[in-house]
Amino acid sequence: MKLLLRQIEVSLEYDQNDVFKAIIRKLGCGSSQIINHEIVRRSLDSRPGRSAPAFVLTVEVQMAPDFAPTAKLPRDTEVMPAEPGEPDNNVAVKLSTGGQRPVVVGAGPAGLMAAYHLAAMGARPLLIERGSRAEDRRETVDGFWRNGSFDPENNVLFGEGGAGLFSDGKLTARSKDRPRIRQFFQTLVESGAPADILIDAEPHLGSDILLRIVPEMRRRIESAGGEIRYNTALTDIIVENNAIAGIKAGDHEIQTSRLILATGHSARDVYRLLGNRNATLQAKPFAVGVRLEIPQKQINQAQYGKFAGHPRLGAASFKLTRRPEGAAKACYSFCMCPGGLVIACASENGALTTNGMSYSQRGSIFGNAAFIVPVEPEDYAGFAGPESHPELAGLNFQLAIEKAAFAAGGGGFMVPALMFQDFIYGKVSKSLPAERSCPRSQAASFDDILPDFVTATLRAAMPKMLRELNGITPASAILYAAETRSSSPVRVVRDENGESPAISGLFPAGEGAGYAGGIVSSAVDGLKAAEQVLTRQDKH
Repeated sequence: MKLLLRQIEVSLEYDQNDVFKAIIRKLGCGSSQIINHEIVRRSLDSRPGRSAPAFVLTVEVQMAPDFAPTAKLPRDTEVMPAEPGEPDNNVAVKLSTGGQRPVVVGAGPAGLMAAYHLAAMGARPLLIERGSRAEDRRETVDGFWRNGSFDPENNVLFGEGGAGLFSDGKLTARSKDRPRIRQFFQTLVESGAPADILIDAEPHLGSDILLRIVPEMRRRIESAGGEIRYNTALTDIIVENNAIAGIKAGDHEIQTSRLILATGHSARDVYRLLGNRNATLQAKPFAVGVRLEIPQKQINQAQYGKFAGHPRLGAASFKLTRRPEGAAKACYSFCMCPGGLVIACASENGALTTNGMSYSQRGSIFGNAAFIVPVEPEDYAGFAGPESHPELAGLNFQLAIEKAAFAAGGGGFMVPALMFQDFIYGKVSKSLPAERSCPRSQAASFDDILPDFVTATLRAAMPKMLRELNGITPASAILYAAETRSSSPVRVVRDENGESPAISGLFPAGEGAGYAGGIVSSAVDGLKAAEQVLTRQDKH
């Protein structure tokens, strides 16, 4: 018999023997009746009312045959159903290697996971990526951060690993698709991620670990028969009789009837290409705002009190929200990076956005998070411009903010920055602290960058939000502008089979499709797209 025990509480200093003892206490059984146990989930409970933070575990326990449970099992305990037999790999159905290969465009989380699954199933996918391999891309990005040297095809947002390669590597998602999430996490572990991501409630990797995982995923795709072409941008989609017939990548034409489009939310040229090819597009809500940087010690103290600095707690995070109030819209924190850095990002010359990233140890003395305000399609309807695709007005709205940020920073991709209190009172800071995570930044007015409704909301909401973190000193906080790429302002519509209703064989996936947000949901969406491609090919 196998049991699932939830709400097993152990101290920060726990070891496996402590877990074993807690199981015995909960079940009221002898130690000989437990064959083995495995932690399947671990979360931290550090709510203010507790005397000390503690880990809360969910554990699978294999019981001995002589274990006889009482008529009523303890609370938060259940009998697990018998596991199905192992699949017979000798009769597993795999896609024929004949015929046209499926093509995946974009090597971010969605595209990599789609190609990984297609290759594992024998489909020999072709994956094309406009940027470079992760290792080469890293050198280019370092140069951009040092001196502002910019490559429009290979940068913080474009290249193998996608925008997520230079991020905190958070592996959290609101998706309920547990089997596919598990499959993605197993793929990461097989590719070099620490096994703890399989049990932690809020796992993260860090950019240094991602820079090791992505090349291993590449190696596995290629060893399973897939092909990857770098520095190869999609330039056209060939549509015949309302169906995909192929793509153009530079001067090369590639025939395919199955195309997974996983180009991310920053490939504005792809959205315009889709509009020109009559794909069904929709304007959608997104959010814009600023990125706040605070000393990490203050965040740790606010969240952990006297336990701040405990080696098993690490750098603390936070999530803050504020409902609409008066003329102010809603506001919420997003993409919090404990022990992280604020970074400059760009996907085109003369336009600048910001983001946060961290390494696996989250060792920076600063923490940062975006504070963003929802933007509805009606807020940017006036940015439709003369083009024939009003669904793309959000792209123009984003771009206008990013051009203003570039100009306010003085060019050269210097990030506009302000002391928090100066922003609140509408001032431009006379100076910025010498010690800050983004040294290529300079003081500038955010009123020249962000729409009035965004700045008004941030000024009304942020002081109240920060008061929820006891011990935060507003005078030490720095703001950077502007955060614009929280999600896509465009949705590439698809049907229940994952295809574009206007272009048969086109499978939009990931953040660029407008159906995902973050590494996990994007990868899961890419995996699902690969499954749908295989199913459709099997039917034909």
